[in-house]
Amino acid sequence: MPAHLYDSTVEGLMGWARAELWHVGEITGMRDKDLQYSYALSTANSMAHLHDAFSELLTNPLYARHHPDLIKTHAVVLRALKDLVRRYRINVDSIKKFNTRHVLSDLSYLKQARNTRKNKKRRSES
Repeated sequence: MPAHLYDSTVEGLMGWARAELWHVGEITGMRDKDLQYSYALSTANSMAHLHDAFSELLTNPLYARHHPDLIKTHAVVLRALKDLVRRYRINVDSIKKFNTRHVLSDLSYLKQARNTRKNKKRRSES
């Protein structure tokens, strides 16, 4: 059992996801690149926590009937988070440094695996 629990509800988690995805839209509308980066870094940190909260509910058998919705929303959050990191060149190490109480899970899921169509074709030819 993890040392830290978010102890969220499905409705609360979905609301949190909706708010974070709204923030992603707000970032793209900003003109100042430094403000964009700062806002994106803050949002990425929050979305990393959201990712962990989704993982917590997805492993809880009490929420099995909600898994389809949780899995879909979790995938959207993860895609948006990876896009934030890529688009605004967020330094994931700064999120790790901010995690001073070690409450976030391993952030290795944010590493960019270059799975483009061209790369897949080259791998299959080898």
